[in-house]
Amino acid sequence: MPTKEKNQEKIPITRILSNYFYLLKYAFKKDAGMVWMIFGMYTVAGVGYASMETIFMRVFINFLSDDRYSFKQTATLVLGATIGMAFLMAVDRCMENICYPRMVRLAGMMQEEMIHKVVKMDLICYDCDTYYDDFVVAASQLEEMVMTAIYDLGRMGRNTVTVLVLSGLITSIDPVIAIFPVAGFVINIFSRFRIMKLEYEYDVEKKTIMRRANYSKRVFYQPEYAKEIKLSHIEVPLEKQFHKAVDDTIAVGKKYGVPIALWSLVNWITVFTLLSTFCIPLYLGYMALVVRKIGLGDVAALNNAQGIVRNRLDAINYCVERIQRAGLFCERFRRFMEYESKIEGNPGTVNLPAEKSSLEIKNMSYRYDGADKDTLKNINMKIEAGQKVAFVGENGAGKSTLIKLLMRLYDVTEGSIEYGGTDIRDYGTDEYRDIFGSVFQDYQIYASSVRENVMMDNSRDGEEKRVKDALDQSGFLERLLTLPKGLDTMLTREFAEDGVQLSGGEAQKVAIARLFAKKERMHIAILDEPSSALDPKAEYELNQNIMNRAGDATVIFISHRLSTTRDADCIYMFENGEIVEQGTHQQLMELNGQYAEMFQCQAKYYQENAEVFE
Repeated sequence: MPTKEKNQEKIPITRILSNYFYLLKYAFKKDAGMVWMIFGMYTVAGVGYASMETIFMRVFINFLSDDRYSFKQTATLVLGATIGMAFLMAVDRCMENICYPRMVRLAGMMQEEMIHKVVKMDLICYDCDTYYDDFVVAASQLEEMVMTAIYDLGRMGRNTVTVLVLSGLITSIDPVIAIFPVAGFVINIFSRFRIMKLEYEYDVEKKTIMRRANYSKRVFYQPEYAKEIKLSHIEVPLEKQFHKAVDDTIAVGKKYGVPIALWSLVNWITVFTLLSTFCIPLYLGYMALVVRKIGLGDVAALNNAQGIVRNRLDAINYCVERIQRAGLFCERFRRFMEYESKIEGNPGTVNLPAEKSSLEIKNMSYRYDGADKDTLKNINMKIEAGQKVAFVGENGAGKSTLIKLLMRLYDVTEGSIEYGGTDIRDYGTDEYRDIFGSVFQDYQIYASSVRENVMMDNSRDGEEKRVKDALDQSGFLERLLTLPKGLDTMLTREFAEDGVQLSGGEAQKVAIARLFAKKERMHIAILDEPSSALDPKAEYELNQNIMNRAGDATVIFISHRLSTTRDADCIYMFENGEIVEQGTHQQLMELNGQYAEMFQCQAKYYQENAEVFE
């Protein structure tokens, strides 16, 4: 996906129509029967209503004004028309009731597909504003736009067939009357096209701006921000940001409001006032009273017919407008759905080695899309199976980016990363990642049970001991025994009023338990500062526990507290995306370089807490 894109997309009409048919094809794939049912019922009901209001009216007036027809015949006509109207209304109501549960099912299927698509998106997409905007628009409007496309297909069928039927009636009586609704339709479709285009551009600009306002609002009711808001005045810049977004939205509204109002005024005066209100009654009156070419029944039928034709042409116009809007929206949805992942789901060409193997980086560099320099430059290292390795350095030195590259969340820009002597890009992505156990600093606790938060997949029977052992090894078992439902206790109160809200340290222990639960198939353990919320003593004990219990798995960890690095087999010091020093703790201290300087800066703290490390 591109990194930048203009807010106002210039999409040709052919692409808009292609997008609309893409939505219809998407709907047909999900539930073709429902689409055909809506189309058929709309068409039948539309033609029936139009016939009742025109042909019936003409025949009814002729029955009343012609002595050849008896009261019984007239009453029979009215009764038949009443039964017909009742049937048409029943069709309308049944369609809504029958289609509603199928629409709900369709909406669920669409959202499920969206979730699966998001899971398969490359991580790099989350660094791209265009991807985020496309996802937000697609997720928020998908159901509405697909359903609009389905119903508009039915409306187009109903309106088109109705216009054709009534055009035959009008032509048989006085074809001149058709000029007025057709002229109104042409003017209406042109003006509405301009109005819709302006409204779409306004909507896109407004949504982009309102993201800032929505963020400012959201912060104030999310619990993780509550303490800092109460203990600071962060509400001041957030309120400024909110008001700035509102002011920008008002400015955008003024920018588009005037031209939209002018086009709407032109549309209303010409189509609904001049052509409909004045021209048609004058013409019909002239033909009936002056020329005496048509009778009262014809006047009623023609007046109703041209009104229905005008309304149906207007309805077609609005359908075209909605089709255009759906087509414009679908450009984002289609771009989102047609994006082909370069990393996720890659099946690979070679099998992963069964035994634990070495991890080697050769002349590797990485640059983020749109960046003007490399985040990592010419990295070379070899980590033997079972080694305990530490990455250290200041924030922004590239350590976490390297971790993502090792796990193939990103792909290298230059060079290669090899596992077992084979480039990791040759392995199946899922198979390769399965050998990793990982805990990140920005871990998440999900609104689910303790068991599911540890296993991170569909928990199966017989895994209770495995989950408890993992929680025991992470230091959470004692807290587990106090939970009301044990492993089935719901975490967070997002959906359960009796859910448990864990402290920061407790939550980290649950996150770390995920690594131990995966121990049997884990070749490499990745620890990206997962213990930062723990006190120094607890962090030291936890890291020692992880390294001792990791068995023969390779352990790679990032930490700013250098007490945890002293027992590593090798330490790599990063600065500005490059390895500036490497070796054991003793070797780097003897080198008296940047690592030694950083360690000595923390030495006083270590000496004061010497008992921690004994």
